[in-house]
This record gives sequence, structure tokens and C-alpha cells, in this order.
Amino acid sequence: MSTPLQNEKILRIALLFREATVLDEPHWEEFAKRAGLKTVKGVMDVLNQEVSLAAFKDLMFLDLRALIPGKTVARLDEVLSATVKIYPGEIAYILRQNQPDVARLGQLLLAHNLVKLSQIEAALDRAEKNALNVYDVLVAEGIVTPENIEKLVRERTSEFALENRILLAGDILVFNSLITREDFARALESRAVTKAPLYKTLADLKLLTQQELFAALESGIELPMIEVLAYDFSQELLERFPPEFMRRQLFLPLSLTDSCFEIATSDPFNLALCDTISFLTGKRVSPVYSPHQELLGKLETLPAFGGGGVGDKLTTLPPPVVRRTARTTSAAPQQPARPTPMTGGDEARRVPEADRIRPVEREPFVDNLSTVQLVTQIMESAIATRATDVHIEPQADEIRVRYRIDGELHNIMRVPKEMALSVTSRIKVLAGMNVTERRRPQDGHFSLDVETGSYDFRISTLPSIHGETIVMRVLDSSRVMTGLDQLGLEIEQLKAIERLIVRPHGLILVTGPTGSGKTSTLYACLSTVNREGVNIITIEDPVEYQLEGITQVQVDPNIDLTFANGLRSALRQDPDIIMVGEIRDSDTAATAIRAALTGHLVFSTLHTNTALGAINALAHMGIDHFLIASAVSGIIAQRLVRKICDECKRPYVPTKGILAELGLPENSRKRFYRGEGCPACFKTGYHGRTGVFEVVEVREELRRAIADRVSEDDLRTLADKHSKRLFQVGVEKVLKGITTPEEMLKAVTVF
Repeated sequence: MSTPLQNEKILRIALLFREATVLDEPHWEEFAKRAGLKTVKGVMDVLNQEVSLAAFKDLMFLDLRALIPGKTVARLDEVLSATVKIYPGEIAYILRQNQPDVARLGQLLLAHNLVKLSQIEAALDRAEKNALNVYDVLVAEGIVTPENIEKLVRERTSEFALENRILLAGDILVFNSLITREDFARALESRAVTKAPLYKTLADLKLLTQQELFAALESGIELPMIEVLAYDFSQELLERFPPEFMRRQLFLPLSLTDSCFEIATSDPFNLALCDTISFLTGKRVSPVYSPHQELLGKLETLPAFGGGGVGDKLTTLPPPVVRRTARTTSAAPQQPARPTPMTGGDEARRVPEADRIRPVEREPFVDNLSTVQLVTQIMESAIATRATDVHIEPQADEIRVRYRIDGELHNIMRVPKEMALSVTSRIKVLAGMNVTERRRPQDGHFSLDVETGSYDFRISTLPSIHGETIVMRVLDSSRVMTGLDQLGLEIEQLKAIERLIVRPHGLILVTGPTGSGKTSTLYACLSTVNREGVNIITIEDPVEYQLEGITQVQVDPNIDLTFANGLRSALRQDPDIIMVGEIRDSDTAATAIRAALTGHLVFSTLHTNTALGAINALAHMGIDHFLIASAVSGIIAQRLVRKICDECKRPYVPTKGILAELGLPENSRKRFYRGEGCPACFKTGYHGRTGVFEVVEVREELRRAIADRVSEDDLRTLADKHSKRLFQVGVEKVLKGITTPEEMLKAVTVF
């Protein structure tokens, strides 16, 4: 049997079977022991007992290894005690639309001592005398309240609670061919007469023994699944629940019979939701799993949720990195499509790029997820959408979650303010940070190795007036482990860089503002020259990506390991190639120049607007011009621009002002393109980024001019003989339909 982390889904199913009386206590205890569960007490006993710090950490880390591919269900012990957020107006709406038996409602509330008989009688009298809707009165009089529903659901002793568990357990048994639908119905009929537990009834009827069920659990059981994107939902059924309630709880009604609602839900183990719906509708509830991303995408296509329009806010809650294989099936209203198994392993595959992002016209307000589930989803979605940074920002009355995608921040979701502490603590535990320290900024990190690649999360916290703000930098090694030909270089620029990096010595500088892709360019260069016979050492702050076969050194000012000191030490390690993360001061500049002059190939970066601006930057650090001329072999200036989305790319005619800024005549016959906005690009019209480069080889004529201290303008004139300026390359990318004029002009300034 696999580890409990690998079998968490099966463990939840076993817990469900136990609650539904399908699995008896001895077999549950045996299964729990084999699964590695340290206790076999009841779930609520475990939740209520005191736990050690080690046990608490185990719980906090429980979901980590299974983070990706996407989590499918919440932990059963969490959702059994979950609170379903519902408001009085929503309660009244559901009651009116579904008209459950009033006597039954009253009996349930009375049986659990939640109201008095006199209260119910007074409410009914008032409704009758004043010709009022009885359900509205029950809510207005404080009889059917969110608090009473929560108490009733938490106890899990009502008949409909047991029926919902039995219904879900039966669906799972039938789906896994452990029993037929007809035989399970026969067992339920027998149980209704004998009142015996289902495990005994199934055994007595020779339909399913505990040994057979135990063996099935050990070998693996799958959950039914439905793809809602292809499903034709009934408007009549959708009107039975308030849109915001369905959005908040992430479910949609699939079908309705005389006694049962079938719903598509992102969490089929959220039995608290099923029980709440049962109480308010008088129907049993059969949940079928559907990925929350598909549910959110489907929600926004339905008229009840404002589907079809463009919202004021551009947001999305994207799908996980890896989807389970599922068959697409057609469906008619109130006839759910054939469910498909949720399987993993070899069947996992990448989601096509066009299908990975679906629109949500407003940020979903997430309040039905556990903390572990929420943090997991935030990280999953960040990876799925190629986000480089995740911002978790406490506001006055909520938490705002934003992703930086293609250099732009997007609102993703809103989280209840009361979850702030638990979300922060969860992330701190994962990052190895001090959970109790909330007044000082902290830094931490953790790594994830998943099927789609290796991901590092660098965490930074900052105390603010509303709580701790967290920024998570998502580092995807696949983004930098690319060849030079994938950076967006022109053919001649690529050849120039290839000539520079094969030289045995010299200083190659990459310039540009923060976030312009300098690190990716440096890593691409290092990957190109990295071979067995070469010793490469890097000095970085921080080491963002680990490069195989390369010695990487992390700068640490606390122990006086600066760029300059690290570079001096690296020179004593017999290096062939050295990369210095950034030349920040004269000491580092002088050491880098000396290294380049003594037979080493040195890569580094500078913050300058143009390639030749690096010459003056080094001179201002006190480096003599003749040393600069001798050491510097090439300079690369770069910017990043967003690429036009291929899915919604359309030709258009820019304004005269735009043409003038591009240096083109008003009657230009050139074709220009832009993206109209679609689900694949967050409706921005852009998807992905590419580089705009200026590559200057320091040839002999330019070298003499640098040594003679000529002006930057004169240097520029000489460099123009063999290279293109940033702006010129940017205009060419616009004319090729790679990016838009507006995007290029925002990123690249005329110098």
C-alpha cells in the first residue's frame, strides 16, 4: 500500500464509507493503520484532541506532496465540520423556489432543540393571517437562520445527512463496479426494513463483503467525474438557487427527481453543503465531481451569472497544471453526462494552451475552501497561468489575491478577512518561517518537484496596517533553461552573441531595467557554453535557478560575501567562465574588468537604458576608459514586450499619433495587429512575452573610440554600422505582428 500522502483520496473515501455504514469499524481501523494514520479514533475526536507540535506540522504539510496535479477534494475531516456560508436572503430564496414541506422543517428544528414549538406556531399564524409567504416569515422570525442550519448540519445526526452519505457511497461503489445500481437499491430496501447498517445488509444479501470492499480500497477507488463545459444546464434548475450562493459554494444543479438533486461540485466530499441543500429543499443530494476551474468557467457563460458580457474587472481563477483524462460527453437538460474516473499517473497530460485559462468576469469570493485547499489552489493556479508573482494583500475587510502575468497584475480572487491569519501561517510553515513573528518582514522559500517541472516559491512578508502582505515569487526553471534562439533575438543578433560567448575571455554585459529578462539571457548564455571541460562559477543575489554542472554562489552580506569578495574568491577556483549577478559598485567593476583581462570570460549586468550607456556607467565607477575598451567585448541591451495573443489576433489601423511615434508616415501601408481579448489571454489581447534586443559587438574601431573617451552619441554612430538600436528592433517586431505599437512604445523609449 502506498503512503498516506499518495492515498489521501482513498482515505477520504474510506472515511465516507464509514460514515455511511458501508465500512464497519474494525475494517476502518485496520485500513487507517495500513494507510499510516497514527490514530484510529473518530474523526471528530481527532479534531478535538490536543496534538503535539510535530503532529500539527504533519497536518500543515499533509497536502504538500500532492499539490500538483490539482487537488480534487478537501480533507473529509475538515469539510465535515465546515461552515457553509449562506445568508438569510439566500435561505428565503431557496425555500421559496423549492417549497420544501414546512412540517418537516419544523420537526427537524424541534428535534434538535433549535427552536420552540410556540415560535413555529406563531410564525405560521402570522403568515396565514397576513397572506405572507410562509418561508419568508420563517426566515424573518429567526426560525430558519444560518446559525440554526449550521448547528443542524454540524451534528450530522439527521436522517437526510445519513442518506446523503449513503447516496454518495453508493455512487462510488456502482461507478467502480463493486455493485450494480439495482443491487444497491435492493440493499437500501432491505435496510429500510431491518434498520441494520449497510455493511451488514450488503453482506447478508451476498452483494459485497467487507473483505471485498477492503481489497478495493487498497487497490484504489476512483470518483465519478463530469465535464460541465459541454453540459446543457436547465435554466429552471439554475433558478432554484441564488447565483451568488452557487458561485460561492462552487456547484451547479445537474438534474432533479422526485427525491434527489444531482449537483456538479468542485468538492464532492463537502457534505456540509449537501446537507444544507437537503434541509432547504427537502431533497437528497448526489454530488458529482467537476474541476473548480471548469465550474467557474461554466458559471460565467450562464445568463444567471451575467455570462456573455465583459466585466469591469479582468480576472480569472485558472485551472491546475495537469488535468485528469476525461471523456467529453454530450448532455441534455436534467440528464447528466456519463461520469468519468478521476485517475492520475500515466494518464495525466498537459492542458492545451488555449484551454488552460477561462474567464471569470468578477473575482470569486472564496469562503468555502479550507486553508490548505485555498493555499494549494493559489499556487496551482499561479503555475497554470505562468504567473511570476503572487500577491496576497490584506485589505480592510477582505484579502485580495493578484497574479503578475506577462508583467501585469491581475485580480484573481477575494478571500474573507478572517482567513488571513491561517493563510499566512500556512505559507510560513511551508517556507520555514517564524509563524509567530508578525511585526517584522521575513523571507523564506520552498520547492516543488512536479510532473510538469520544478518550481521554487520565494516568499516575502511585509507587515501592513491590515495585516501581513505576502508576495510569492514563482520560479520555473523551464523558463530560463532555454536556448538563445528562444529569447526573441534577430538572426544577426543571435549570430553576434554566439560569436561573443565562444571567445576565451572578455566582459559581456547585459543591461536593462529590473524585470527586463536579463537573468534569462545570462542563463541562456551559460547553458550554451556549459560543457564538461569548462569550469563555470556564478555569484548571484539570490540564486534564482539551479544550473546543473555549474558552481553557484549565493551572496551573503552578513558574512561579508559580497559580489566583489565572491568574485575574488572565484578567481582562485580555476574558473573558465564567471557570471556576476550585477555590477553594483566600483570594487565589483574593477574586479570584473581585471578578471576579463586575465583570460576569463565574464558575464554580468548593469542598469542602463542603452547598450552603450554601460560604457559611461563603468567610467562613473572609476574604471579607466582604456581598461573598459580592452575588457568589454560585447553589450546586450534588452526589454520585454507582451506578444499579441494568437487566438484573438486581428488587423487594425493605428492612429496618426501612433504612426508618428513609430516614425512612420501617415499613409503607411504596413499592416498592424492587436488582440481583441479572449479567454486564452485574460481578455488583454496579449499572451506571453518576448525580448527586444540591442547587441553591440565591441569591434576594433569602437574599441579605439572608447579608449579615446568619445561621447556616447559618437559611439552610437559607430555602433550603428553593425547593429540595430532597441527602438528600431521594436518597430520591426510591431511590423511583423509580434507585438502592438502601444506595447512597444511603453517598453522601449527612443534614445
